Amino acid sequence: MSDKISKLIKILLYAILTNIVISLIIYFLFIWLSRYSLLCAYLGNLALIISALALDEIALKMLQSEKHIMDMQKDGDIAGQYHHYQKFLFDSFVSFKTVLYLFYVLILIISQLVDFYPALINESLKSFVFANRYSILILIAIDQLIGQFSKDRERIERLSTKLKKDLGL
Repeated sequence: MSDKISKLIKILLYAILTNIVISLIIYFLFIWLSRYSLLCAYLGNLALIISALALDEIALKMLQSEKHIMDMQKDGDIAGQYHHYQKFLFDSFVSFKTVLYLFYVLILIISQLVDFYPALINESLKSFVFANRYSILILIAIDQLIGQFSKDRERIERLSTKLKKDLGL
């Protein structure tokens, strides 16, 4: 039982710490880009969402790749490497996509609170919150699009394999 609690605490700490870092990066990126225009800040946020989702998929595919497994086997000490992955990745890992979802959910909640009580935060932070309050919709839409594309690719590959087998090729 205490092992499950310690894993949960690790996951929560990782999620909180990464969310703080991501929040600061997104905030300062927004402030910097908004000096040029709000359109630049919006496009920067959009690029960040797309990059985060793509990098998350790439990292997970890389960890599962045969090349990565063969590299681990070549390096020797497979048990040590697995223990390292278990301790630092599997026990506390929260994907970047999940952290981004959490961030935009918090932005959505804060924006609603600021609507009710405008003096809650300063003007700069208020502009940031209001400019990003609907970014979760973009995140959901792009995530769903990527997921659908992946499903379509898997389906087409299964169909291609079946057709090739049925045709005796």
